[in-house]
Amino acid sequence: MTVKIEQIKSERDDAEEDVSRYKIAAYPADYTLQGLYDKWISEEIFVPPFQRRFVWTINQASSLIESFLLGLPVPPLFLYRESDTQRLLVVDGQQRLRSVFGYFAEEFPDTRQRFSLRKVKAVWEGLVFSQLNSADKIRLRDAVLRTIIIEQLDPKDNTSMYHIFKRLNTGGTTLNSQEIRNALYHGEFSKFLMELNSIPNWRVILGSAVVDKRYRDVELVLRTLALAENGDRYHKPMTDFLTDFMKENRNNKERFEKYRSNFEGAVNYVVETLDSKPFHRQRGLNAAICDSVMVAFYHNLLNRKLDLREQYRKLLNNDSFDRYVSSSTTDVDTVKQRIKLAQQGLFG
Repeated sequence: MTVKIEQIKSERDDAEEDVSRYKIAAYPADYTLQGLYDKWISEEIFVPPFQRRFVWTINQASSLIESFLLGLPVPPLFLYRESDTQRLLVVDGQQRLRSVFGYFAEEFPDTRQRFSLRKVKAVWEGLVFSQLNSADKIRLRDAVLRTIIIEQLDPKDNTSMYHIFKRLNTGGTTLNSQEIRNALYHGEFSKFLMELNSIPNWRVILGSAVVDKRYRDVELVLRTLALAENGDRYHKPMTDFLTDFMKENRNNKERFEKYRSNFEGAVNYVVETLDSKPFHRQRGLNAAICDSVMVAFYHNLLNRKLDLREQYRKLLNNDSFDRYVSSSTTDVDTVKQRIKLAQQGLFG
């Protein structure tokens, strides 16, 4: 069973808050299928990890290929151009793209099945790409698939990607914040967070050995690091603050060893000096208690005490601290005050 996290209204509201304004360009690009395939092979086009798997049947994919051979219209793709890498992230059209690419490669997507056309005109029935006549090969390679490119012009970053995908519904499942971050800021830091999330004593604190499939526990790791390192620059909404920190550290490997040492040290210190599952209340783990106390331990690794249970009990019974971890938990003053109280209450 994965960790149960207490549901607090201010946390839910924060995840929905959007204070940014963007200047977005959306323009058509008429790529040939061969051009798109070349970009796929060179990894200039990629599908984000949270996108649903390839779900089309071979008959559906064959019908698409037949449409191109017949010159029939096909719905356009939507791709997002990353400003820093210039790579194209698939917003809509994975099934179409992968059908085409699978036919060129003569292998049906996500299987080892040979991709030969089915339920199409007799002249093409049962044929793989290499068996088409030369004219049909050229016709298919040169077929144009209208593509809409989305690009952020201002501000000069990729933050709008987060909000575009936040509104994307994938297979009926609304994506949560960390799922989106892992996809949009994929890189060494994303892998690093998952490593920290597997530290045995961190799993003891969470009260579950099972990693959350939707990365809510990974977000708690990110939240600890972001507030410990950049808490003096905290801004609301929390979700954007965490996204900014993840983007900042995307491939910044020189900081990882410090983060690992401090986070693992804090985790071990908590387990040594507090009771099991210390951040849980009746309704589950309280993220606000977790972030403030973890930050306090993170910054006091050299201030070793044998037992902090009594100080921690007093902290939890502090009316002000209780208010700061129960309501308006992502407001700037609330975040800073609860971290201050945790520091003072535990370490003086």
